[in-house]
Amino acid sequence: MLVDNKELKLKKNTSVTIIKENTDENKKWFQVHFSTGGKEYDGFVRNTALVMKNKESIAAIILGEATWKTVRAKASEKKPLTIGGTKVKVASGTKVELLGEVSVGTVKWYRISFSYKGKKVTGYIKPKFVSITERERVVKIYGLSEAEFEEEMTKQGIPELYKQYLRSLHEQYPFWQFRVFNTGLKWDEAVKQESKTGRSLISNSKSEAWKSKEPDAYDKETGTWKVFDGSTWVAASKEAVAYYMDPRNFLNERTIYQFELQAYQPEYQTAQEVDQILSNTPFAGKSFTYTDPVLGRSAKMTYTSAFIAAGAASKVSPLHLATRTKQEVVTSATTTSIAVTGTNKTYPGIYNFYNIGAFSGANPALNGLKWASEGDTYMRPWTDPYRSIVGGAVYIGSGYINRGQDTVYLEKFNVTETDRYTHQYMTNVEAAYSEAIKIQKAYTECDLLTKTPLVFRIPYYEDMPAEVCQAPK
Repeated sequence: MLVDNKELKLKKNTSVTIIKENTDENKKWFQVHFSTGGKEYDGFVRNTALVMKNKESIAAIILGEATWKTVRAKASEKKPLTIGGTKVKVASGTKVELLGEVSVGTVKWYRISFSYKGKKVTGYIKPKFVSITERERVVKIYGLSEAEFEEEMTKQGIPELYKQYLRSLHEQYPFWQFRVFNTGLKWDEAVKQESKTGRSLISNSKSEAWKSKEPDAYDKETGTWKVFDGSTWVAASKEAVAYYMDPRNFLNERTIYQFELQAYQPEYQTAQEVDQILSNTPFAGKSFTYTDPVLGRSAKMTYTSAFIAAGAASKVSPLHLATRTKQEVVTSATTTSIAVTGTNKTYPGIYNFYNIGAFSGANPALNGLKWASEGDTYMRPWTDPYRSIVGGAVYIGSGYINRGQDTVYLEKFNVTETDRYTHQYMTNVEAAYSEAIKIQKAYTECDLLTKTPLVFRIPYYEDMPAEVCQAPK
């Protein structure tokens, strides 16, 4: 048992209350609350050390790909739970109550309760398909004290160059967590690679200092810059690239979000947070009708549940998915673009919640609907909101986040080991900065920042300059 990073031994058969589940280095841990020696503690214990008793129901969700899991009538693969001769299955993102645990030989099973066709049913499922979110009673989340935060920064290997900025952020948001991504790259080499002509672009409307004057980017005789995309995008200068690559320029409450980890972390990416993001949008508290992919019949689901299911299926943060939808298709508190109405005359009944494939042109949203209507990958065609939200999330995850490019910064500046410098979502050198501002706006509008333990993964380079790289003048 770990309590305040110290080991505390508990006697066998000590009762504990599970608060949340966490995964670290592929090992599952439970955060638990317990009493010993007349004092109450919160700590962490490996899942293998616990046996769950049926004393308190625990909230949980079903994990896995966008497929359905068969529930068992008993703790055995041989006997599926059936109602009216039909096997009972639960989809990714389904909320269930965890009632207890049984072991058959060396195999563990969770006993769960959930709503099925308007009735409450009970059955068994393997632990690997279940993620514990929280116990039903309210749990207070504690922020780190200054001393604890200093210890945590040391533990996480945060470089001295970043600490002063993170201390300031911690004062405002004590629940936030910071990690460092050691790229292993020399700073000058990384900037050089990202400055290669055509790799990082900027608007031609910027002043000279922001634009490259390399021979293959600039014509000295005419005093004009070569256009690489559209009619205005030219090569960015090395100084501009260095400015946008230096994380220290953006470790503030407005632009830190380009380092927010977009990977799936169910311990804090809960329905409550998704509800907050969707507040003041047409999706707030609303349900939609879709075709159940297993039963082949009409069913209902809330938009919040759909994003939770999408996160579990794609391993992408449902907060990121909901925020992306809000940025892409919401036009006011009551209206959306044609991408999600299902009423476009050219592509009737087609939905594209993330505007995937909506590349530039006379009508980008129409291009996105065309993409959503074709092919048979990622659950396409997207003929209802469920298929679009979940299938689109799988597409987003497979393209970048699950490859290690799990922050907006890394989508622009791919300094990971996989397809380094080449597999980049955007060429606009200002893209990560701009996206961070949009995310901050979305989070601020729904009051998501003060008590949500957002996790930030900040890249670090060897031989970084002591002074912060300044904006070109």
